[in-house]
Amino acid sequence: MRLPKLDTIIIGVFFVCIALWMVSKCGSRRSDYLKRTAGSDVEADERPVRRDTVRVPTTTTTTPVAQPTPAPVTTTPTPQPVTTTTQPTVRTPAPANPGQVRTAAPTTTAPATTAPAPAATSAAPKETMLFVTIDQLKIRKEPGLKSKTIGQLDLYEQVYFTGKRTDWTQEISLGYEKVTDHWVKIRTKDGKIGWVFGAGVNYYKEKRKGVLD
Repeated sequence: MRLPKLDTIIIGVFFVCIALWMVSKCGSRRSDYLKRTAGSDVEADERPVRRDTVRVPTTTTTTPVAQPTPAPVTTTPTPQPVTTTTQPTVRTPAPANPGQVRTAAPTTTAPATTAPAPAATSAAPKETMLFVTIDQLKIRKEPGLKSKTIGQLDLYEQVYFTGKRTDWTQEISLGYEKVTDHWVKIRTKDGKIGWVFGAGVNYYKEKRKGVLD
């Protein structure tokens, strides 16, 4: 007897549903079994392990090593050698005869050497520059009007005072006046040395008043 086509499809769908249900059932049972097995493993891990031997933790104690105390260093001073100077003993032999007197040999003393004193250097006196105040002023060999004339000087000519003058003075008439002064020793630019009347030279360039032209 042939079933209609619709019935065949319905029966096929029914069997397919039953197969799927069985597969899903088996899958759920399998997942439950796996969960139970995993739970038993976790419980087994969480349970304390029973041990017959109790382990006592060993405490390691470090004993400090005592450092050796350095011994004090004692410095022994080295004794310095003592030098003893022994003075020789001079013994004078006794004279052979009691009445004989022994005469000591004469001692010769070398004369002290005296260093020669340095030669005294005579410092040349510093020369002062002067100006002639009287025209045709005469230079004489010696101080005084009676001495020989060795040259003449022009007005305002420069000469050099050597630092020497007479201790005495002399009165001389210049024409309009009489002047009393010393004689001074001078040196000219060309090296001529002589004596002139003191009123004829001055530290400044000025003409002497009272001179007869």
